[in-house]
Amino acid sequence: MEGTLNTSLWQHQCLQPPSLHPFFHTAQGGWVVPQTLPSDCLGPPVLPGAPRRSLLHRVLVHTIFEGHSEDGVCAIAISQDAKYLVTISAAPVIEIWKFFAVQRRGGGNSDGENRREGEQDYVIFNPQNPHEFLSNSKTQMIFYLWVRRDVGSRVSAWLLSPQTFKCLLGQFSQSVFHFNNTQALTGTSAGKLVVWDMDNPHTLPEELPHKPHGITATKVVPMQEESLTVLQVLDSCIVTGDVKGQVKFYDGHLRLLTIYSHDKVGPIHSISFSTILPVETRGILRSLPTQTTLGFLLNFILSTSDATMFHVATDSTNFERIMQEAKKAVNAIACHPQEPFVAVGSHCGLLKVWEYKQTQYIVSRIFTEAGIQCLSYDPEGCFLAAGFTDGSVYILDAISLQSICEAFQFSQSPVTHISFSHDSKYLATADENYSVTVYKRVLQNGSRCWEHLAGLHSHHKPIRGIFFGVHPGSNEPRLLSLGEDRQLVEYDLASSIKDHLVVTQRDKLEQAAVPLCLTWYPQLSTESFFLTANNCYKMKLYNTMTKVSCS
Repeated sequence: MEGTLNTSLWQHQCLQPPSLHPFFHTAQGGWVVPQTLPSDCLGPPVLPGAPRRSLLHRVLVHTIFEGHSEDGVCAIAISQDAKYLVTISAAPVIEIWKFFAVQRRGGGNSDGENRREGEQDYVIFNPQNPHEFLSNSKTQMIFYLWVRRDVGSRVSAWLLSPQTFKCLLGQFSQSVFHFNNTQALTGTSAGKLVVWDMDNPHTLPEELPHKPHGITATKVVPMQEESLTVLQVLDSCIVTGDVKGQVKFYDGHLRLLTIYSHDKVGPIHSISFSTILPVETRGILRSLPTQTTLGFLLNFILSTSDATMFHVATDSTNFERIMQEAKKAVNAIACHPQEPFVAVGSHCGLLKVWEYKQTQYIVSRIFTEAGIQCLSYDPEGCFLAAGFTDGSVYILDAISLQSICEAFQFSQSPVTHISFSHDSKYLATADENYSVTVYKRVLQNGSRCWEHLAGLHSHHKPIRGIFFGVHPGSNEPRLLSLGEDRQLVEYDLASSIKDHLVVTQRDKLEQAAVPLCLTWYPQLSTESFFLTANNCYKMKLYNTMTKVSCS
């Protein structure tokens, strides 16, 4: 190991799980580094960064495979000179990499005894000294000093509690080095800034002592009542973002310069500033003093915790929504049968359609009443049906996403499966109450519309799927449902009438195993088959008429 870490650590009495910061980019905008996350997606940080023109094409430059493969990367940062990369895992283990050669320069652990008291979820280099960086969790603040010599690691810890400054501090959010290079700042959930004073900030890295800088928490500055979620240094400005969507600019003495806010903006997650002044504001420069900070004149993009991005023009304080994505789990996806379109639905009620060959957004719609649980296009590609967590079913125009008819509400629990028949005459759904519901397309007043046909409590365990097929020797649709109760239920659609769904046959497919899914086997002969898979990792082939296993 070529480098060592000297560390100063502070903590206060509050526990909260860490949040994740999945991207970091250099101040010059030349490199972007997404990181893999702990628990769900373990792996090393990836460097798809490149000079700006390559970023538009997402050129992958390097992947660090020997990173935190077991714990995942919780925080990542690039030094101002773009030479070094620091990563922190959930352990937490700190590693420093020489950026262009991607060689490990140093590594360490914040402290063997105290590391479980708060996993670090934010890290940033000192813009004026790549040998200094700091990190924080919701409960800890850590200053690091790394040098290229074997001097060992030291840790010094002080308790920073509400009694320290006789006020409620809240939880730490983000930290930055002050541009005066003698202080550091930490934002908190109580709307305060903790000010840290650093001794001898201009000492050369080669002359650094064998212990951390003398760093002291000198004061707490109440900034506002709302929680601070983002803290940045821009030019000679201190910039904050909060849970109410406000962006505030302060000078080096923490005096307010300007505020940008909009009632449609949620809690701010990140802020990214342009590097070029808007044309409209360049004329202002002539009337400003030479030493005036220009940071608050730069346009910026902010992202919020509800998965929305806004572009803010500082000359007009105009907030333009440029992107909105799912802020909850995506549980539904369906591909158009004829066009290269894919529909994606989430539990937040957002439905979006994309052209997947060119990766272009086509159209979207937000349902505020409930979350989307399942989606299905009809075989002709004219309709898109959506099942919701409140049991409702919407039939939409596949292009505009406008409702074809009023929403149906015949399920008392979330709709789990939805499917059209091959001729688009029937639509069937299954829900968490183990019921199957069928809707029929009818001619009414000279036009085609959809109506509820019937429903039936078909199973006594969760339904794993509903499947439309075609009756042998005819073109009539055939409907089956498969449940964890091992029952394959077939319905007689032709004989079913309003509020009475007729069952043709029930077959038990397994004795001990539980069937999990079913699909129709390709028609290769006069006989037809369907294929099932069970929880014993076996697949079985059945004759569709006799329901006898052929495997």
